Amino acid sequence: MSAQAAGRTVAAPVPQEVLHQRQGLETGVRESADAALRICFISPLGYGLYRPESGLPFGGAEVQLFLLAKEMAKGERRQVQVLTTVEQKPGTEMQGRVTVVRRRGLHRLEEPSGLFRRGWNYVQAFRDMYRQLRAIGADVYLHSGSGVEVGAYALICRLLRTRFVYVVASSADLDEPYGKVQGPLRWLYPVGLRLADAIVCRTEEQRVRWRERYGRGSWLIRTGHPIPEVLPDQPGAGSILWVGRAHPLKQPDRFLDLAERLPHERFIMVVMPDPAHPDLSLALRRRAAKLPQVTFHEGVSWEAVDGVFAQAKLFVNTSTYEGFPNTFVQAAMHRVPILSWLVNPDAVLTAHRIGACAEGSFERLVEEVQRFAGHDELRRETGERARRYAEAHHDVARAAETFDALLRQVVGQREAVS
Repeated sequence: MSAQAAGRTVAAPVPQEVLHQRQGLETGVRESADAALRICFISPLGYGLYRPESGLPFGGAEVQLFLLAKEMAKGERRQVQVLTTVEQKPGTEMQGRVTVVRRRGLHRLEEPSGLFRRGWNYVQAFRDMYRQLRAIGADVYLHSGSGVEVGAYALICRLLRTRFVYVVASSADLDEPYGKVQGPLRWLYPVGLRLADAIVCRTEEQRVRWRERYGRGSWLIRTGHPIPEVLPDQPGAGSILWVGRAHPLKQPDRFLDLAERLPHERFIMVVMPDPAHPDLSLALRRRAAKLPQVTFHEGVSWEAVDGVFAQAKLFVNTSTYEGFPNTFVQAAMHRVPILSWLVNPDAVLTAHRIGACAEGSFERLVEEVQRFAGHDELRRETGERARRYAEAHHDVARAAETFDALLRQVVGQREAVS
């Protein structure tokens, strides 16, 4: 199918991609098109998005499933559930039209034990997840992010005679041979990828890498966000913004290096604590407190972060790798130029002229920040292009429509052979 062929490495206009893929999806969609499609997003770390007061951390993959679940739940022919993991009592709750299923995490796979005990723990966890997915009874399950659990989800879906779709979250997901998954059970991750009924990539570069690694086609559905109304420009106002997890791969300390080099600019740092790296959060907080031009925020809710973007004049990314950052879309939506130390998926910053990439050079990053910060007209023109880019490529309503067509295609194929 031509819609599954790996494409060019430079982003093509999304409306054309969506139209092209939809034409291929129309064939094979089940005859009962009016039947409700039962969808379950498996998002273990996503509960903090539905209940911000819980204070539970989340990442970019969880944000995408959260936004997609809310948008897809608007459809009359869709029933949407989200499976999350919590420390509290399990159960279900309604978040608008989305049913959130709370599964209590027992951390059995994290217990330090011998090989036999670890294997038995995995068998128990597999059994419990099988029962959980069977009780949910979805037509199709979606998950984003690498891990041994990907193999479990795919195998369980095969046993239940239902469908499993994997959504690539990061370029690291496609690293050979295990996508940076560690431990003796890491081989389950590529098994899950091979068993998945469909693979969704976020960039053309990911599609190329996927075909090179696994010899299969994939679907391109770009990250989606609600496109808000934009406030009038305030030339010269706002701060230089950084948003991300306190994780070494995000290199948040590099942003503070930037602030030290530019003491006359104002900086805002929004940090999501990472339970795996508590010392990094503490070190960032202490260092930021010594820089009077830096405002440091920690554990800000998703809704509040969006408001911070609306007041920024530049956004800076310092990650070593990403998928397609949600923060790129948030900045673009609010007409904020994007300056990146290294990440530039599908050459989007340069191809669409919505920012600049320093290609891994800190000195060049400093120069680009100085250039944009001191040039109101450059920021305005770049921001206007960024807004148009976001509207054309990253509208969550368009992404949900394409996911709906893909999922109905996938479910229809299973029904045809049942």
